[in-house]
Amino acid sequence: MKNYSLGFLLFLSVISYAQNKTEKTVYVSNSLGQDIKLNLYDNKKYELVVFYGDYEVKNDTLFFNNNYSTESDFTVAFSPDANPAMGKIKVNLKGVSGYYSGIYIGTQSGKSEPDYKSVYDLAGELNYDDTEVNFEINKAEYIYLAKEDYSGETSLYKYALPRNANKIQIEYTPNYLGKVNLQGYYNEKNELVISENKKNPLTFIKENEKPKVVEIREKPIEIIKKKDWTFPGKTDMYGYGVVDSAAVAPVSNFKLVVQDNLQKAIEATKKTPQKFLVVSYDPDNKNAKTAFDEFVQSQQYTIGNYSSYGSDTDYDKYNYYLATAKDKSWATKNVMFKSATIVMDADGNILSQTEKNLPENASLFDVYYSSIGEKLKYVKATVDLNKVLDSKKAKDSEIVKKLLPLSDENLYSWSIEPPIKVAVGVADPSDVQSDTIQEYPNYENQTAYTKVNFDKKKLLSAWDRIVNSHAKDKTPDMDFVKIALAEVQNRGFYYKIFNEERPLDETNFKAVDYLLKHYDAILEEQKKTSGQGDTIDYYGDYTPTIESQLPLAISNGISQIGENTDEKYRNRIMDVYKKVIAKKPQDYTTNIEYLRILHGIAEAQNKENPFIAEYDAFFKGVFKGGKNEIEILDDLYTSQNKIDYSYNDWASFKNSFSNISNDAAWFVVQKSKDSESIKKAIQWSESSLRIEKNNPYYLDTLAQLYYKNGEKQKAIATQEQALKFSDIMEEESKADLEVVLEKMKNGTY
Repeated sequence: MKNYSLGFLLFLSVISYAQNKTEKTVYVSNSLGQDIKLNLYDNKKYELVVFYGDYEVKNDTLFFNNNYSTESDFTVAFSPDANPAMGKIKVNLKGVSGYYSGIYIGTQSGKSEPDYKSVYDLAGELNYDDTEVNFEINKAEYIYLAKEDYSGETSLYKYALPRNANKIQIEYTPNYLGKVNLQGYYNEKNELVISENKKNPLTFIKENEKPKVVEIREKPIEIIKKKDWTFPGKTDMYGYGVVDSAAVAPVSNFKLVVQDNLQKAIEATKKTPQKFLVVSYDPDNKNAKTAFDEFVQSQQYTIGNYSSYGSDTDYDKYNYYLATAKDKSWATKNVMFKSATIVMDADGNILSQTEKNLPENASLFDVYYSSIGEKLKYVKATVDLNKVLDSKKAKDSEIVKKLLPLSDENLYSWSIEPPIKVAVGVADPSDVQSDTIQEYPNYENQTAYTKVNFDKKKLLSAWDRIVNSHAKDKTPDMDFVKIALAEVQNRGFYYKIFNEERPLDETNFKAVDYLLKHYDAILEEQKKTSGQGDTIDYYGDYTPTIESQLPLAISNGISQIGENTDEKYRNRIMDVYKKVIAKKPQDYTTNIEYLRILHGIAEAQNKENPFIAEYDAFFKGVFKGGKNEIEILDDLYTSQNKIDYSYNDWASFKNSFSNISNDAAWFVVQKSKDSESIKKAIQWSESSLRIEKNNPYYLDTLAQLYYKNGEKQKAIATQEQALKFSDIMEEESKADLEVVLEKMKNGTY
């Protein structure tokens, strides 16, 4: 919205326009996701009307209601008409065009944190002339659609995913103007003043009262465009770019660490191991030192400026060094480009190289918005881990310390693009080591990051050893807990290093057993550390705990179950899920998700049990005590809403119970001939209709159960009720109801 000036959006000047054989009428465009009117008049004039609608007067204020929707930027439809891979759902996204990096899709089951991925990661590269893309996502209870705009504001839209949905059709129709709220009033001069939130007001007078103005417009005698323009005392607005140190008064005495020798620069960086050493290499540039000095002065000025908002250490993340002729031997062995910016850690390991010298790559090291810092932390973590794994003297406790950074959910990892070149070098001086360097394309320049070639077998062997060593812990080791939780969720070191998910193996099942054993103590420590206490604000400054992390881990493991999955593994992971549920028996969200997964497995295996038995136990456990369903669910909603924000409203909460009862009953319709199972399913189905009356889908389920139970007339009457309330159904579904009714009547069902 902020990309438009209010004056432009309100009215565009009437300008002469002529074209032969043009119909003089009102045209409407929907190109920007909302209607815009173009009026062509007989006198060869036009008006482009962006805002129009109704207005109302309250007291002395005019309220303008524009014609634009304030609903979602996405049009979404769910469909059962697809055949995705097991545990997946197909997605068709339209209206994305060639650049769609600001669109994200998230999946969520229960109250676990949504798992977001960009459309770019899900679908890959899109040609600029393409307008739609197809891909698959993990099946879940909810999906989120997110659009991040250029101002950094993100709109999130949450949808409940029907159980029978196999395909999601999404059309992106951005509503750029829907959030504009205009108000107007008459000032003391009887002028009409219109503004949005009282900002940048426009003043209107009646057209016939407009005074005649003699326009006087002078032209400049010279126009100058100047990069990095400054003057004495000028403040650097953005914190990057060259600032003339002679022209700008210093705001602090802050100085960067800059050495005149590579070895000294490395030694200085060792004193602050959290910092990186940035080396500028440009041997053929006669102005290299001047440009380097100007960059350093600019950084010092900016850090000094920002330090008024915090300590210098919050922004002082790099030491700098300008390579000279005496570093030629080192550069020949290690530098990949003719001119380059090299980043090293405190041990002298080369972490990255970027084409062109440091001043030309100034934006990468922006004091506030550094675009390379998180990537360097990831590369540093992999280099450190590999070194300790290769060391025969390293203890497991040291390996744990190196695994910790790779268990941080915020750590940059797999989104570094795949390598396209390889160069190997050994640093000089001799005590400075360099790992294999593999190049990755960057849209701004060419950047190479150190890529460690891990021995997967050695890494997993070390992890197994560490897990086994903690088996007898009497209290939880929270460093190990952090690593284990990340690892079993497929968000830990293995995923970040190899960019691949894996099913829970024997080692990670042991890790899950450890987490379950110490569940209460871990939860207490996590809440104490985060300061969240017992009441958690999921929409505030929320830190995930084992309550949400462990169910998510099991859900991820289940999502990888396929037709060829070993039954022993399937049974084991479902057994673990039951143990997780037992930790929070009143967490109905997790219970329902467990039953949905069990339902899916039962359908795939074409087996009634244990799903029917477990659902019946759940049903009887919830709906007991002589109250009707609505009273029971109302009590549950009141208590659940204090700790669980999975449901936006009462309707979605109660319908989650009616939906799963109908799904379970429909499973019996399709799969079971057992009379006891049919009688149980009738109870579930009747319950679903007491929660959501006259639902034609539920009525169809109940009618077919009655018929299978030998109650033919009751079945026919119920199926007729289903047809009576079938207005919400598609024609194909209505036709199915009619076919079933006809078969019931003629005895061929």
